[in-house]
Amino acid sequence: MGTVLSLTVAAFFFANSTLTVQAYTPLARPAVTLPPAAPREVTSGIVTKPAKKPVTAFNPLWGLATWYGKVLNGRHTSSGERFNMMAMTCAHKTLPFGTVIRVVDLDTDKSVVVRVTDRGELPGNHVVDLSYAAARELGTLKTGVAHVRLEVIGTPHSKP
Repeated sequence: MGTVLSLTVAAFFFANSTLTVQAYTPLARPAVTLPPAAPREVTSGIVTKPAKKPVTAFNPLWGLATWYGKVLNGRHTSSGERFNMMAMTCAHKTLPFGTVIRVVDLDTDKSVVVRVTDRGELPGNHVVDLSYAAARELGTLKTGVAHVRLEVIGTPHSKP
């Protein structure tokens, strides 16, 4: 008798629960009617979005560079590495992890060499988000932003 009562109470709460999937929600659609999943790229066991356009040494990028530091220090990056604000690293929207790039400040002609370890939500014409150490060496800590050109020096698959 106790088991029947427990099942009845559980069925009542389940039927009135807000966690049940309603017929009109997208979750109720059969899987075949859902849009296809975007292709993914697996790098070091971490699933990431694929690069949109390959960038080569002959196809540099121009735009704005910003920097990030203490707030994210020690957290995992998109590549799976821990972010070290004192390392010469950066975040880029599409370049493969491990790509080595030269970032040249177009106003001062200073440059730094960094390695891509993270992805970034870089708005508009922002092309790279530098670590604190890279921004310090480039001289952009106070302004926070620099007009830069990116040059690919090496990719993870290129031979030294």
